[in-house]
Amino acid sequence: MKVARVSKATTEEELLDIEFDSLTSEDWEQLKRYLPTPETSDLVAA
Repeated sequence: MKVARVSKATTEEELLDIEFDSLTSEDWEQLKRYLPTPETSDLVAA
């Protein structure tokens, strides 16, 4: 079963949490412009 994504992510960080196969062409264009900030570029061990 496939489920359509209804809500659109507003930030690039939210887009990074979505499966690649679920991203739309508009999402990919938004991610191309994404520049990580120092706060978001640090690696965190989980």
